[in-house]
Amino acid sequence: MKKIRAAGLLLSVSVALTGCWDRTEINDVAFVIGSCVDKEGDQVRSTLQIALPGSLGGSGSEGGGGGTAGNKKYYLESKKGITLRNSNLQIQAGNSRRLSFAHRRTLLVGEEFAKGGISEMLDQFARIPQNRLSSLVAITEGPAYKIMDAAAPMEQFPSEMIRELMNEFTKTPVTLKVLANDLLTTGVDVVLPYISLQQAVPDNIGDQNEKKNIQITGLALFKDDRLVGVMKGPEIKMINLAMNQSTTYDVAVPSPSGKGYITITFIENLVTLRPVIHGDNITMHIDILAKGGVIENNSNYILGDEKHMNRLEQEASKEIIAQIKTGLHKLQDQYHTDILGFGRTIHQKNPKAWDRFKDRWDELYPNVKVVVNTNLHIENIGAVNKPFGRKDVKLKHD
Repeated sequence: MKKIRAAGLLLSVSVALTGCWDRTEINDVAFVIGSCVDKEGDQVRSTLQIALPGSLGGSGSEGGGGGTAGNKKYYLESKKGITLRNSNLQIQAGNSRRLSFAHRRTLLVGEEFAKGGISEMLDQFARIPQNRLSSLVAITEGPAYKIMDAAAPMEQFPSEMIRELMNEFTKTPVTLKVLANDLLTTGVDVVLPYISLQQAVPDNIGDQNEKKNIQITGLALFKDDRLVGVMKGPEIKMINLAMNQSTTYDVAVPSPSGKGYITITFIENLVTLRPVIHGDNITMHIDILAKGGVIENNSNYILGDEKHMNRLEQEASKEIIAQIKTGLHKLQDQYHTDILGFGRTIHQKNPKAWDRFKDRWDELYPNVKVVVNTNLHIENIGAVNKPFGRKDVKLKHD
């Protein structure tokens, strides 16, 4: 009788064992490693970059398959629909494998789509658990799908190259989670990397085929959820620094005496914002602490002497302050976008003042006075203190 009871108990337990009834074989899955969103008329175009596992072998393996040419490790599929989810379903309908978005690393948004607002596309990323909110987001010049199919000679996939570029460009790249948080946070506007295709070499070098490379060429500026402009030029590095997001940055300083430039790279930096408020008069102090070293000296200026180094630090400060103020002038007067989060800083450090300002912030922001304070330390001048290969009689000893 005991044996019969034991057998019955074992049989009842086995009913609860699910086994592998809902398994999905890996060769039935299409792994999406990057995706693009573009606007075409009143429809949304979704483009997916899908890895080809059979082409990801060693150096001796051959690429191809899946409709690709040559030795690409991926292929693109693109469809249009009335919504982003609808266009993805159109892609799934023509794909023999189930699309998996769990490995998506980057999301590129075309410039035209971003001008119409990006908040409408975010719902599906949070609603479907498979989507990764850690995917990095960027805006592209022109259609995003063209960037996703560009040459990436250093990486297996363009999406991977874009991810590496964004990690080099900023301390904390903007993910889908950060993007949604910034859209919902008061006192700060969204800013995203702006990616373009740039000519890699002059036309007269190499073969006749046009060679273009993926580069971050600017900052995409938003007001609410709409793209309102793109900042380009040397000041984007300094604005990135002012946001406390710069990893490393170089400054070419005119020689304190004579001709030529001295290039300094700053590898450590810390930036803080301090609001000073008197009535409706707001002054925002940007305090910059940075450490770096000299990486090039094509002038006749001698380094190493304490007096000379102090003067060089002063010249570097002038250059950094000038570029930051040039960028802030565009942000406050031209685009009216608070990407540095002046309003958020006031909200955090002086909530009572923010209660007075929040309904008028768009009016007050352009009139915020900005003071940039720098504390720079040039700790390393390299192996030599005199310009290498220059005669001593030509050097500046003052």
